[in-house]
Amino acid sequence: MQIICPTPTNKFCMETKRVLLADDHTIVRSGVKLIIQDLLPSSVFDEASNGDEVIAFVKKNDYELIVLDINMPYTDSVTLVTNVFAYRELSKILIYSMNSEDLYAIRFIKLGVLGYLNKESRSDEIRQALTCVLKGDVYISKKLRKELNEDMHSKKGADNPFEKLSDREIQTVKYLLNGYSLLEIRKILNVHSSTVGTYKARIFEKLKIKRECKMNCVRS
Repeated sequence: MQIICPTPTNKFCMETKRVLLADDHTIVRSGVKLIIQDLLPSSVFDEASNGDEVIAFVKKNDYELIVLDINMPYTDSVTLVTNVFAYRELSKILIYSMNSEDLYAIRFIKLGVLGYLNKESRSDEIRQALTCVLKGDVYISKKLRKELNEDMHSKKGADNPFEKLSDREIQTVKYLLNGYSLLEIRKILNVHSSTVGTYKARIFEKLKIKRECKMNCVRS
C-alpha cells in the first residue's frame, strides 16, 4: 500500500479528469473545487449535495475521482459507498469529512475507498491526497499512519471499544451523537424501528454505557 505519492507530472496535470464533488455545503465543494482546478486545470466537475444525487450522477457518468463527505443529511454513508461501487466498481473515492479518522478511516478503506482526509487538513495535504487517489494509490494521513504503527506494536488497538462495533452500529452512534431520533435514524438507514433499537442496545452494551446521557462522553 503506497501512502506518499510523487509530485504529479505536467502530463498528469494537463489530463482532463471528470470529478464528482459530494458535500451538502456549497462552500466546501467550492473550496475543494478550487484546489483541484489548481492541480488539474482541465477538470470537469459535477456536484452533489446528498446521497440520491451521488447515485444519480454515478449511474450516468464514470468519474476519475469522487470526493465524498460521509456526513450528508439523510444519507447512510456505508450503503452509499457500497452502492457507488456496485454501479462503478473501479471508482476512486476520497472521503473528505469532519468525522474522526481514528473511528472511520480504516473502515472505509476496507470498503474500497482510496483515501480518508479530515476537512481541517492543510491545502498541501489535500493536494497530496488527491494526487495519491487519482493515481490509484491509498492515502491516509501521517497522523493516522503513526497511530496505526503504534497500535500494531503495542496492541493497544485491541482495547478500543469502537473496534467492537459493526458498520451499522458506527453509523447509529454518529446519528445519535448528532441528536437524531430513533425514528429519523430508521428512515436514514431504511430499517425497521426495532432494528435501530437493537443497534442502540448493542452500542450501549459494547461501549459499557449505562445511561443515555453518557453518550455525550463519547464525543470527547
